[in-house]
Amino acid sequence: MMRHWRDQLDFLILCALLILIALGGGSAFADTLSLIYVRLAAVAALVAFALTPAQAQWRTFCVPVILLVLLAVLITIQLVPLPPSIWSALPGRAPYLEAAAGLDGIQPWRPLSLTPDLTVNSLVSLVVPAAVLVGFVKLTADQRRWLVVAFILLCIASMAIGVAQVAGGKNSVLYTYKRTYEGTAVGLLANRNHQGALLAALFPALRVWTLFPVSDQRWARRRFWLAVAIGIVAVPVLLATGSRAGILLGVASLVVTLLLFAPNRAQRAGAWPSPLQARALQIGIPALLVVLVLATWWFGRALSIQRLVGGAPSLEDDLRFRFAPLVVHIIERTFPVGTGFGSFDPIFRQYEPDAILIDSYFNHAHNEVLEILLTAGAAGAVLLTLFVAWWVVSVIRALRDTANPARRLALLGGMVTGILMAASLVDYPLRTPLLGAWFAIGCGWLCVRNADAVAKATTLP
Repeated sequence: MMRHWRDQLDFLILCALLILIALGGGSAFADTLSLIYVRLAAVAALVAFALTPAQAQWRTFCVPVILLVLLAVLITIQLVPLPPSIWSALPGRAPYLEAAAGLDGIQPWRPLSLTPDLTVNSLVSLVVPAAVLVGFVKLTADQRRWLVVAFILLCIASMAIGVAQVAGGKNSVLYTYKRTYEGTAVGLLANRNHQGALLAALFPALRVWTLFPVSDQRWARRRFWLAVAIGIVAVPVLLATGSRAGILLGVASLVVTLLLFAPNRAQRAGAWPSPLQARALQIGIPALLVVLVLATWWFGRALSIQRLVGGAPSLEDDLRFRFAPLVVHIIERTFPVGTGFGSFDPIFRQYEPDAILIDSYFNHAHNEVLEILLTAGAAGAVLLTLFVAWWVVSVIRALRDTANPARRLALLGGMVTGILMAASLVDYPLRTPLLGAWFAIGCGWLCVRNADAVAKATTLP
């Protein structure tokens, strides 16, 4: 009995950490109070993982671990003080030299980052995905598959809270973050686009869950229909988020899921529905989805569709494209060294001309490629390129490795990370601890096809 609990210890610690992250890690703002306990919990989890007896499979998961370490090293380098002769020669530093010259002319040693406090916050924020990734590395093959169930439960909880938020109106107590989208189904997150990305990733998770082999075929059938029901319920909730990016990602996710995860021979023989049931699914589910979409739209809850076809863009989306040329201009002024991680907001306000001043805020570029180029320069671009190259190669290998049962989990990891990366082209979901943590897990899933133990796993949810 004691040995059984010891074997489960890392999994229980990781699940407890993921619960705390879900409760307080839905916002990307640095002044969010709940980030204090989320980060402290991540530090405690790291210490606990170091003390547990299970061996970590570092070789299998070395690439995402190394890339995360390189990111931490890059941020740390931005905090190293530089002598005035070097610092003053860096691109984009002239205005600060002029300001210092107007005071007493003394040039102190300064770090590369123009906002060291915000860069320190960026470095500290890495403790959450680091703790999750370390915990994932120490799990067994079956425990990594159980995380698929944990992800589905997270999405269900976020959907339920989102429905309650909409039902409670803009003043609902379930909107737990200071800066959020009142009146929309943001769920456990503060941003509707982030909720939309989370729900888009639910569809492949449901499909992979139904493909796990089990000995009881009756449970396999029930599990299949339960997954179908959850997926159907997710559609109107996704529409109620008000996220246009979310609905586009959701449609793409459904299509790719159906193409990637076709039923195998064993499922056709037992767990997969009979020909009559399959025909009913092919006709009934699309019809039901159409009815749900129309009903949601009719009752004024399909904010995603209304914003998608409504014509005039919202202020947020208008600013996203209006300010892109200015962001590119700042990149040109500060490249190749950048301005420091976390510095976008104050640096953008420094360059913002009076002609485009508004009473709203533009705290991020809403395009992570542009923001990385601005804040991290050429080094950030190289690191991003390395990650994307690894992701592409890993997905291609998983697609080709048809004989390995672990490929489904690897493809799920590819889809979850791919959806979040696509969402990062129009927003900043990975800056939230919640989605950053599951991005780390997705990277871990993408590696499991290399682990021999995964293919031998038999005890499944």
